[in-house]
Amino acid sequence: METINNNRKMGYWLLFVCSLITILIVFGGWVRLTRSGLSIVEWNVLVGVLPPLSEQAWQNEFAKYRQSPEYKQVNFGMALDEFKSIYHMEFWHRFLGRIAGLSYVIPLFVFLLRGAIERRRIPAYLGIGLLFALQGLVGWLMVKSGLVDRPSVSHLRLTLHLSCALMLLAACLWQAFDYLLPATQERASLKLRRISVLFFLALCVQIAAGGLVAGLKAGYLSDTFPLMFNQLIPDGLWAMTPALTNLLDNPALVHFQHRWFAFFVLGLAIAQYFFGRDKTQSPLLRMGTQLVLVIALLQVALGIGTVLGGMPIFVASLHQTVAVVLFTASLFTCHRAYS
Repeated sequence: METINNNRKMGYWLLFVCSLITILIVFGGWVRLTRSGLSIVEWNVLVGVLPPLSEQAWQNEFAKYRQSPEYKQVNFGMALDEFKSIYHMEFWHRFLGRIAGLSYVIPLFVFLLRGAIERRRIPAYLGIGLLFALQGLVGWLMVKSGLVDRPSVSHLRLTLHLSCALMLLAACLWQAFDYLLPATQERASLKLRRISVLFFLALCVQIAAGGLVAGLKAGYLSDTFPLMFNQLIPDGLWAMTPALTNLLDNPALVHFQHRWFAFFVLGLAIAQYFFGRDKTQSPLLRMGTQLVLVIALLQVALGIGTVLGGMPIFVASLHQTVAVVLFTASLFTCHRAYS
């Protein structure tokens, strides 16, 4: 009974950490969309726990920001009150990151001291802790890339930052599922297991591509669908040399591949749903395949709406949020398929 209680406590703890990570990802997308991410030009692990508390402290922070490329090239002449608005956005994003890290590390030590974690699982938990530290480091390196000579962060570092966050979410969710979900009596078919993994991997690629779109601001290139620049396959997709650099650095190709790869991912969701309709599959697994398909359809619709609307902040943020929900549902389906 004690083991069961410990498992449930750890499962709920991990779900709480997952909720914080999810909020961080969604809020981080909002910070980027509102161009608030470069408002704090330093990384102070201890001092940065508190925002400026006096008028002089605000003036000091504003003076530092006025030396940044973003102020000089984008926000020149910005008033202090406007600066406070974007500063608070970035500050609370960093603050929540600290809270998420502490919400993982402190209970982890308690569970370790109590011997509640099986030895075979300890390396995984320590690895998650290191991934939290790596995420903070990558986040600062991302911000730092936008403080040198251009008012935007490296799209590659932004994508890495997003990918690390999803890795954290996946690692914590998988452990939580282990603790809280019952073992299935019905073994999933080989086809369903394979398609669930293929869908999850394709989705990861698509979300990473979305990070590239965001970092390159490629979503603003075209507000028409299905055509881009009045063409189904627009010119200039392979304009850079060497050719492979276009896959990561050419905004036109990054946008093009992201919008059309979405339909490949949707096709996999449909296939997964049909493989999961078999009554011999577990009820939770069948529900997972259904959820994935419904969310995937919604996500494609939101993606098209984001393009046609010219990247409205709310719709773009909702598109990012649903991507995380779809990621979670896909991971749930994989877990049920292999449990």
